[in-house]
Amino acid sequence: MTHTILKHSALILAASLFASCAPSVEMPKGTSKGYHSARLIKSDPNSPAITNATEKQVHGIIQKSIAKQFTAKGLSYGNANADLVVAYLVIYQEPGMTATYPNYFGYGRDAGEISDLAHTRGALENKRPDYFRQAGVIIDVIDSHTNKQIYRNFAKGDVIKGASAGTRAARIDAAVAQALSPFFH
Repeated sequence: MTHTILKHSALILAASLFASCAPSVEMPKGTSKGYHSARLIKSDPNSPAITNATEKQVHGIIQKSIAKQFTAKGLSYGNANADLVVAYLVIYQEPGMTATYPNYFGYGRDAGEISDLAHTRGALENKRPDYFRQAGVIIDVIDSHTNKQIYRNFAKGDVIKGASAGTRAARIDAAVAQALSPFFH
């Protein structure tokens, strides 16, 4: 009996230690209330240009969709002195592999922790028996006056290989809308 209790206690301790080492990511859930304008985060002008046509297209669609979401909710978008700064991180996964595209996520932020958590949950702990490709977008909103992150959310879905430009745009637009919807309520 004592051996069973000790074994059980050791398992609980090991589980709690493992859980404390697991990656965690803050998910603030502020809203747009009280803000009037937003803009995209400024990227490094000296970073290499994106040369992959699909990657370039995806970033363009995401940025257009973010602007559309903010203007549809009555906030002006694109002014250099905006109240809010919007950053986003793109994640792509296949079984056992996670890639991040942080071009518009900013600096000194937690892209590494997000990537680690996404890899653990989406690639390592994924129970899908079939080969898969999935992508996600994490959208952060930052108060430009305090530099405090006030909102983070994400959306993900399967990648449709060979999708038309229109289908890709519609799917990305829906993902951006899903990720930002709670921010506007």
